[in-house]
Amino acid sequence: MPKNDSTNRRTANRARSQETGRGLRDRLGNISAGYFQNQTKDFNFLISLVVLIVAFGLVMVLSASNVDSIINTGNPFGAFTSQLLWAVLGLAMMVWISKRSFEQIEKLGLLLFLGALIGQFLALIPGLGISSGGNTNWIGFGPFIIQPSEFMKLGLIIFIATFLSKRIDLLWDWRSAGMPAMIAGFGAAGVVFLLGRDLGTAAVMLAIVCSLVFLVGLPWQHLMRFGLATVGVFIIGSILSPSRVARFLTFFNQGAANDGSDWQVRHGIWALASGGIGGTGLGRAKLNWGWVPEIENDFIFASIGEEWGFVGAIVVLALFFLLYQRLRRMANTHDDPFASLVVMGMMLWITIQALINIAVVLHLIPTLGVPLPFISKGGSSLIALLMGIGVVLAFERQKTLVPTRRRR
Repeated sequence: MPKNDSTNRRTANRARSQETGRGLRDRLGNISAGYFQNQTKDFNFLISLVVLIVAFGLVMVLSASNVDSIINTGNPFGAFTSQLLWAVLGLAMMVWISKRSFEQIEKLGLLLFLGALIGQFLALIPGLGISSGGNTNWIGFGPFIIQPSEFMKLGLIIFIATFLSKRIDLLWDWRSAGMPAMIAGFGAAGVVFLLGRDLGTAAVMLAIVCSLVFLVGLPWQHLMRFGLATVGVFIIGSILSPSRVARFLTFFNQGAANDGSDWQVRHGIWALASGGIGGTGLGRAKLNWGWVPEIENDFIFASIGEEWGFVGAIVVLALFFLLYQRLRRMANTHDDPFASLVVMGMMLWITIQALINIAVVLHLIPTLGVPLPFISKGGSSLIALLMGIGVVLAFERQKTLVPTRRRR
């Protein structure tokens, strides 16, 4: 009799566990269906494309970092696990932000912009700020490391879009529209460079701002001021650092350097050449065996070219082109100036940063420390980009709402 009771209890517990599992799956299914239900094709396509690129980035981080992870920690999955956690957090933030209103996103942009500015100053505090490669651009909180400038990019886009969308009819007036936008853009880039010595991030910020005011229709005489100021800042920023001077001289005198300043570029080109048409295969890149420091970061496109070959490199370019095309379409089809400008800013951020990263690896421009969006290892960059995609999705979701619930 006791034996039968024990068997019955196990059967009952198993049935309850199965019922609980089915209930959980049903709830998750309902949540997922509710999130994607009645959304535009652009909404669903953008999520699918971004998740695909992030998943590919995780695979490449694992492949590119496993050797260094074994050397540093004895765990081949160390860097991959960290990136996976950041990706999950970033995707959760993307979903959460995609449900926010216009007004909440405006406030979020201001908070990100001001918070990132404060973070840049906090990075100067000994014991809190972290330096790497000549840049002091990170803040450490125990095991967590944050790069404020990545969040400043998103905050800057939302901030300038908020400002310009309210002054569309005043673009001809330099003092009312052009000058404040220039002060905000160059001020943010100046803080990142002067405090963090990060010329690459500052260059991306300036490129985003200049391109955005060009697309919004700022008069040519005002655009010339942006262009001349950008060139001047870039030249001054370059000559203030001996290492950057060496990299620039190496670029303009290719093959003449013997001080190791072209080490990354040289081995990156070799890796791309050895990949051929079809690549050496996933996990078989020689470049990952310590030939380039932290290959999973700024030079991960070289690893992609070696492992996946010319075909894989073209596919990655095609994915970014599809992302650019979809964001441009979403920006052009939105009837709210603020939303259109923010989506346009996200399009510029992703496209410009991807082009700079790939151009550096191909040795088309001097070396700048700029990660490949969604693919390079880096928690702050990945989370900030996914938050930006969440903002785009929030605006796209507004298209499916009834007119009385839309922004007025």
